Amino acid sequence: MSRNGHVGAVEGLRAVAVLAVVSLHMVRVGYGSTAGWAACGARGVDLFFAISGFCLAYPSLRTWRAGVPIEISYARFLARRIGRIGPPYWVALFLFALLALTPVGLPTASTHPDAASALRELGLDAVFLTNRAPVFDSSFWTLGIEMRWYLLFPLLLWLYVRSRLGFFGVGVACYVSYFFTPFSVADAGTLPCFMLGVVAADLVIRRHPAIRYALPLALVTIGVAAWQQAHDDSSDLANPLWHAAAFFAVLTAGDERVARVLRFAPLAFVGVASYSIYLVHEPILESLGLAGLPVPIAALVSIASGLAFYECVERPMLRPEFRALFEGSLFRAFRFFRPRVATLAAPKTSS
Repeated sequence: MSRNGHVGAVEGLRAVAVLAVVSLHMVRVGYGSTAGWAACGARGVDLFFAISGFCLAYPSLRTWRAGVPIEISYARFLARRIGRIGPPYWVALFLFALLALTPVGLPTASTHPDAASALRELGLDAVFLTNRAPVFDSSFWTLGIEMRWYLLFPLLLWLYVRSRLGFFGVGVACYVSYFFTPFSVADAGTLPCFMLGVVAADLVIRRHPAIRYALPLALVTIGVAAWQQAHDDSSDLANPLWHAAAFFAVLTAGDERVARVLRFAPLAFVGVASYSIYLVHEPILESLGLAGLPVPIAALVSIASGLAFYECVERPMLRPEFRALFEGSLFRAFRFFRPRVATLAAPKTSS
C-alpha cells in the first residue's frame, strides 16, 4: 500500500472516525447527554474497528493474492502490534494516572478517590485489561478489545482464506452470542465489524466491481442507521447496521474518486495523528469544559493536544530503530508463541 494510494485514503477515514468520537465527547460535555442523534459520534469507533481489520489484513492478503504463501506467526505478529500501539498508550496512561493522583486531578478519576484503587486500575490498564469505563481515560476501553482481537487475528485470517463460510459463520455466531445468550460481552458484539474490515481489504486488493457502489451504499446505510439512532437512546456498538455502514465506508478507499478526497492533506494529517488524538483528547476536553472554557474551543484544544502528542511522543516511537529494538525484545520474550500457527498456501489464481 503506497502512501499516496489506499493508505492515504485510509488516513482520511481515520480522521473522520476520530473527529466523530471527539464530537460525541464534545456534545456530552456541553449538553450532558449523548442520546439520539448525538450518539452517532460513537460510530466513529465502529469505523476505527473496520479500519483496523482492513489495515491488518491488507498486507498479508495482498501477498497471498500475488501467489506467495504466508506463514502466520503469533510471536512476530503480537510483537509488531504491541510495539505499535503499546508505547504511546503507556505514556498517555501514566501521564493521566500521575495527574489523577495530584491536586490537578481529572474528571474521570473521581470514581477512584483513593490511591490504592487508582494504582490497581493503572496495573490492569497497563496490560490492556481495561473495562468499559476506565478511570484515567474512558476512551481506553477499546484498546483492550483491540488487543484481544490481535490474539484471534492470525486464526481469523487463516479461516478467511481456507473457508469463507466458516469465517462468516464466526461473525454470525458472535452476533447470536451477543444478542441471544447471557454471554453478551463487547468483544463478541464488535468482532464482526473488525472482520468486515478483512473482507473490505480483500475486495480492494481484487478491485472487485462492488467497489464502484461502495459510496452510495455507504451514504444510504449511514443515513438509515443515523435515522434509527435518532429514535434510539442506545449507543450499543454491537449494531449490524452501523457495522455495514463502516464496511462500505472503508470499501470506498478502493474508489479513486473518493480516495482523492480522503487524501486531502489536512484531513490525512489528522488521520496520521488520529491514534494520539484518540488517546489524549477526552480527559483534556472534559477538564477544560468543566473549567468553563467554551466546549468548541475545548474540543479544538484537545485535538491540538493530540497533534502535539503525536509529534512529541508517538512519532519518535515510530522510528525504525526504536521499533526494531522494542519489537525484537518482545519477540524474544514470546518464545512460547514462536511455532507458526499455520501456512497459507498460495491461491491457484490471483483473482
